[in-house]
Amino acid sequence: MLFSLTLLALVSPLHAEAPAQQNKDDGVRLKDLARIQGVRTNQLIGYGIVVGLPGTGDTRSTLASTSIQNLLGNLGQTFSEAELKAQNIAAVIVTAEIPPFARKGDRINVTVSSIGDAKSLESGVLIQTPLQAGNNEIYAVAQGVISATDRTPRRNDKGKTVGVVLNGAMVERDLQEDLFQNRQVRIQLRTFDFTTLDRVQQKVMESFPQLKPAIDGSSVVFTVPEKEEPVSWIAKVEQLRVQPNYPARVVINERTGTIVMGGDIRVDPVAISRGGVQLEIDAARKEAYQGVYVAPPAENGKPQETTREFSGASISEIVEALNEMGASVKDIISILEALRDSGALHAELVVM
Repeated sequence: MLFSLTLLALVSPLHAEAPAQQNKDDGVRLKDLARIQGVRTNQLIGYGIVVGLPGTGDTRSTLASTSIQNLLGNLGQTFSEAELKAQNIAAVIVTAEIPPFARKGDRINVTVSSIGDAKSLESGVLIQTPLQAGNNEIYAVAQGVISATDRTPRRNDKGKTVGVVLNGAMVERDLQEDLFQNRQVRIQLRTFDFTTLDRVQQKVMESFPQLKPAIDGSSVVFTVPEKEEPVSWIAKVEQLRVQPNYPARVVINERTGTIVMGGDIRVDPVAISRGGVQLEIDAARKEAYQGVYVAPPAENGKPQETTREFSGASISEIVEALNEMGASVKDIISILEALRDSGALHAELVVM
């Protein structure tokens, strides 16, 4: 069976549409290329109990019954384990991400996941659950009705074992973030590249020489002048436009048959043959290549051969030609891997 491949041109950000007054060659806003070091989310986790399930809770696991027994004991109520054996409770792990600059009283979403043999958590109620960070400090407390979403995985056809509580956790402690220690600000590229990092430093230097930007390892550091507001300077620097210079990459999703590649990845002269697929990039003609795909034998027993010739030798043209000739996804991936291994493809190849 032959699969159709979807080609997506991964347009460089510098070619993205911009307002009419903005030249497309001016590059990408720095805020789209980098982040301010220290501005990040923090993960939270906690262990909790879900109650009120319609017979879809834990059955064989004793985690939930033991936990609810301890909880009721803290509330001054005493029950035996036998009295608490019911299928309307479930033991769960609760996770959340607390955003940067969160303050006491803010609300965040939480994800609730079963750790027992519960069939479904849908419509259950999460009992008050402390959420702690990696430093074992409690930063939020979660509680509320669980809602299932289309993205939550099913354990079986009857229900879902992962759910969410929208705005279910309240932040109980302010995050201590000292971003401007010694009035220094660090700009960290989301995708590291030496050339792009150097361009960022040069652009900040040209636009705001008073900031005295310098490269420190993998980041650009500048010092906010005395008596100046750091946030105001960060806002100005974020609007600077820089042309990124990232390495070429071809990404293949074998399951969906999707190939994502840069705009103009060239291929050196080479000849490759795999099964019924032959690919030749002629060195003498430089800007031309010829692809031959040999189809399965016809009724008369002779192979059917289709020859196509195209101008240019970019990877996008090669893949498109192979696709038009009916090459399978497996063949195309193998050819791209062979091009990479031979050194003819000057790009990183990622197969997912």
